[in-house]
Amino acid sequence: MHRISSNNPVRRRLFPAEDLADQAKIDNFTNILHESVATEKLEMMHKWNFDFENEIPLEGTYEWFKCNGSADWIGMQTAKFACEDAFKGTNDESFMAMKLDNELTPKSDKVEKAPILRKRRKEVVDNALDGTRGVKRRISFD
Repeated sequence: MHRISSNNPVRRRLFPAEDLADQAKIDNFTNILHESVATEKLEMMHKWNFDFENEIPLEGTYEWFKCNGSADWIGMQTAKFACEDAFKGTNDESFMAMKLDNELTPKSDKVEKAPILRKRRKEVVDNALDGTRGVKRRISFD
């Protein structure tokens, strides 16, 4: 009788695996997850100006200082880059026009407020009633 070799796919997989579609979905999900983690690392690296994998500070809006005796870093935002980011792309004429508009904006001196309502104190009410919680007036039917 003829034997089927071990390299033949019929012998290796007599019944096809039912979970091939499930395995493909899992592989697709892991690939998407790895891509999103990589893009998030890049976004955080640009936002915080720090390479978190190699623990190297980068040039940018934050200045990083290494703590003594540990692998921790402290980041401080530098004012130089903060001001540059705020005025990036503006020219002097538009900035001066905006400043003039802001200075000429009328300010209201008086703000109308609702009158303050004060609650009655229990002592004041008791004194008005002479310590008794009785009737204030008497009605006679004579």
